[in-house]
Amino acid sequence: MNTRQQQRISSLRYCLYDRPVHPELFDIYHDRHLIVGGYEAQIWVTGCTHVIGFFRGKRSLVELTVDDRVALPASGVIRQMPFRGEKAHHHRRTRGINYMMNFQVEQMSAMVYHKTHHDLAKIGARRGLFVPFPMWMTRPPLTPFTFIDYEAKPAGLHIFAFHAFPDDLTIVKTQSIFELT
Repeated sequence: MNTRQQQRISSLRYCLYDRPVHPELFDIYHDRHLIVGGYEAQIWVTGCTHVIGFFRGKRSLVELTVDDRVALPASGVIRQMPFRGEKAHHHRRTRGINYMMNFQVEQMSAMVYHKTHHDLAKIGARRGLFVPFPMWMTRPPLTPFTFIDYEAKPAGLHIFAFHAFPDDLTIVKTQSIFELT
């Protein structure tokens, strides 16, 4: 899949899988592999979207925020939904892994968006994964970006992801918690 063209909020969807997904499905701009306590995690920045894999032995849960143009496998899908408004999902005891997620699509006034964009970029420069996409910039000086802040603990992984869409004055926020049971 080539997502090298600018992504749009209207084409984004959330998916949860109970199995790994193949990296060839995505353009991976940055990745981070974590080995902590009794689990491994993989974080991929795939444009103004992400893939987070959480693995415990042969068990896995994989969260995707993905563009509709990505052809995903049908097997292993637990949940899918479009990015609209604010939603939450809980998945308990999937073979030793608890999972909670909520997301919010927040459209802002120009002034609030500029400040939020600036603040997130400043924080992203100091921690987590910050990946700007200047090739998609159509509203200078604001650049679309993905900022993923995470906290890896021995019993689980907490993820805060922010995807900035300057053309729409919108930030897509997700908070995800993967916990060992």
